[in-house]
Amino acid sequence: MILKKLDKDLKNLYIFYLITLFVGFSLGVFYVYLNSEFSNSGMIEQYLGSDDEWDFKPAKTLIDLVSHTHEHITMFSFIFLTVGFIFMQNSVINGFWKKFLVLEPFVSIIITFGGFFIIRYLNTYFSYAIMISSSIMYFCFYVMLIVSLYELIFLNQTK
Repeated sequence: MILKKLDKDLKNLYIFYLITLFVGFSLGVFYVYLNSEFSNSGMIEQYLGSDDEWDFKPAKTLIDLVSHTHEHITMFSFIFLTVGFIFMQNSVINGFWKKFLVLEPFVSIIITFGGFFIIRYLNTYFSYAIMISSSIMYFCFYVMLIVSLYELIFLNQTK
């Protein structure tokens, strides 16, 4: 199957699904910004807490981390499975880059969300690895989404 050759109803299903994911994912990115300002110190404060009397934040407990990590790893895996399935049907990007864009996010999911345990209990410098892995993960998401939407909306079916 190739995206541009799908029937109109399936194309519309994919388009609406991808747009909905775009909104949800983008709100998640905004949420991260609101909590950490995309900074190393903001991320560390999010997990180690803050003693600031005006903006006190307790350190994350093991239960908090397990719950947060479990939810995110599970949901992100499903999201990237479905987006990857749709993206694998594109005819715009092929070969190495197609495989990279589909598979890399699964590595980044583990590094990003598993890394919160490392920040909390082992070493705060791991926050840099998390920032890199999450950036790559989000980059892959947006590339797969944009390429898929481009093909679904703008490329005509060729018989």
